[in-house]
Amino acid sequence: MSRSKACVRMLVCATVLCLLAPPVMAQTTLISNLPGNDGTQSASLSDLRVKAMGFTMPAGDDYMLDYVTLRLETTGAVPAPIVEIWTNSGGQLGSLVETLTNPTFAASGIAEYDFASVGATLTAGAGYWIVAYGPAGAPTYAWKASLPAELPTGLATHLGALWGTGGPPPTGGSSIVCSYSVTGTQVPVELQSFTIE
Repeated sequence: MSRSKACVRMLVCATVLCLLAPPVMAQTTLISNLPGNDGTQSASLSDLRVKAMGFTMPAGDDYMLDYVTLRLETTGAVPAPIVEIWTNSGGQLGSLVETLTNPTFAASGIAEYDFASVGATLTAGAGYWIVAYGPAGAPTYAWKASLPAELPTGLATHLGALWGTGGPPPTGGSSIVCSYSVTGTQVPVELQSFTIE
């Protein structure tokens, strides 16, 4: 076989393989109001003081949750936040989807922290809540907010804010809109009918 025929055959094979390969999906910021202005508002969190920020996914495609970013303030001791994702049920928390993995924290200061997901599915059109609090006896920390309030925007829409002082789940409405973002990767259409939540 001639050298040119072999090159053409390899090029055709490479093209076919590229066409058959699944597309590489990029991470997308689904909703965000970061960085915020750190006004004078924040939610100081502990085992009893619990804050939730809600968002509704856009219609169309499902997304795998990659991570949630919260703008937090720590003061003098390293906290042990508990950050969870819950479903929405009539404007309140429904059921727990997952507890996110904590990053490494600074002992004091204000910073944005990424809480990693195991890849939970965020279903198109569904509502979710980011819930933050701390274990009993752990140092408190504050989830920063802007003043005036900055509503989060993006592909997803703002659902609301909840607050509670009796431990999770929070059930009272809140006017403090804490600073956060949600990042996910679109689930390929051919896999969406096989997604397990």
